[in-house]
Amino acid sequence: MKNFSLIVLGLLLAFTMLSCSGDDNPDHDNDPPAEPTLIPHLGDVGDPGTAYYNLPDLVTLTEDNNGIDAVPDDDWIRIVWMPFIDTDLSHVKVYRFDDLNPTPVLLDSIPYNNDVYLDNSSDLQERTIYSYYIDLVDTSGNTATSDTVSYALLSKPILTAPQNNATVVPGQIVFSWDINDIVSFCRVLVMDENYEYIWHQDWVPAFPEDIPQIIFPVNLAQANAGHSLRWRVDVFDWSEDLQGYMGSESNERIMHVQGK
Repeated sequence: MKNFSLIVLGLLLAFTMLSCSGDDNPDHDNDPPAEPTLIPHLGDVGDPGTAYYNLPDLVTLTEDNNGIDAVPDDDWIRIVWMPFIDTDLSHVKVYRFDDLNPTPVLLDSIPYNNDVYLDNSSDLQERTIYSYYIDLVDTSGNTATSDTVSYALLSKPILTAPQNNATVVPGQIVFSWDINDIVSFCRVLVMDENYEYIWHQDWVPAFPEDIPQIIFPVNLAQANAGHSLRWRVDVFDWSEDLQGYMGSESNERIMHVQGK
């Protein structure tokens, strides 16, 4: 009888251990991270500030905080997101889809401490609306999915004058460029060597044969005499599908304003 009792006790202990082994580990984190927030295209450098960040004052738009956008480096799209809240994070998965390819494709997995991703894929096409979202993964494997942001590229404008690294004379600075696409307007943007905004002016074509060019104000040229300035041309065209502008940015050039 004693042996039978020991056998029964052993079976009960084994059953209890097997039952417990199927339970969730109470120390395991099953909570997903806070949902990440991608930043839509808020506008462009030179536009009025935005209250998107829910701050008491309007935020000045820069290349770093204006949301999804084209870049001057090439025919690429940059996406950005708000800082993550959680600290126990592992990595970020970046996905893309478009109207012709509606199934999302994993573009990349990147470290969690990045807040920007550059889609430099060679298959990006002009006037195709690309949509992006991210999965934020924590160290326990939990995932949170962001909202979706979209943008479309235009053909990049080609700068014609001044030449790169040219020395220019105040009062004689004329920006000119070529466009190979239909555009709603072009924006000439001038920054200092540290990419701090100085000036912009928009050019709107009245007729197809209009030559795109803008004169740099004499007073600004004189105020920056002896300095080097960066400049580029951004182009935009309205998209009914986006309900916003698609765009592109020229390569940047440097001009040296002749000193007094």
